[in-house]
Amino acid sequence: MSGSMLKDRVVLVTGAGGGLGSAVSKACAAEGATVILLGKTIPELEKVYDAIAAAEGPQPAIYPLDLAGASEDDYRDLAATVEREFGALHGLVHCAAELGALGPVNNISGGLWQRLLHVNLTAPFLLTRELLPLISKSPGSTIVFVTDSVARIGKAYWGAYGVAKIALEGFGRILADELENRKVSVRVYSPGPMQSPLRRRAYPAENPTGLPSPEAHAEQIARMLGPNETPSHAHSISNA
Repeated sequence: MSGSMLKDRVVLVTGAGGGLGSAVSKACAAEGATVILLGKTIPELEKVYDAIAAAEGPQPAIYPLDLAGASEDDYRDLAATVEREFGALHGLVHCAAELGALGPVNNISGGLWQRLLHVNLTAPFLLTRELLPLISKSPGSTIVFVTDSVARIGKAYWGAYGVAKIALEGFGRILADELENRKVSVRVYSPGPMQSPLRRRAYPAENPTGLPSPEAHAEQIARMLGPNETPSHAHSISNA
């Protein structure tokens, strides 16, 4: 995919150094977007930055932030920085995720439970809340929540990660209902099985050869961010 569908648009991607996040960032840049790369591991973000630069995409920005340890003030500072430096935000894609350890509920410590709910649910809420005023002022804006098929089936041993994804889907639908008159599109996207570091941790014995690559899903997400998207009441896309 290469074009100008997202020309002059600003898109922020969380987990931009990860499998899907990096693919989404590069796909958006290939379509002309200025991408804000948000993640906790600077070397991984720099790799994505360099790949976008090598492909002669618009100059991206790196914003290091550890979602597990970020405070509400950190999110407010981020929102203020985006508005000051870019003046608009047309797309917000929540790709960041933390799996933790799979196992029975009775083996999950309270600390791990809180961390996984924070990274996978509370952090997307806080980030969305702080960026929403800017997103609402940007024409044809879109928010995408990346979820997981476990959110639909309540799969055993997926613990806090599974609970967080179930709740994230619900949050996306509630937000879509609240924003239907603000011309902001909300998407809940479940890519299903794909080649990714998170998938490898969940299924270490699986042969990933036959699984789709993150790039295929990245192109779908990039298309969701286009200015011609019709704002949706509550739109869910699943490839599970």
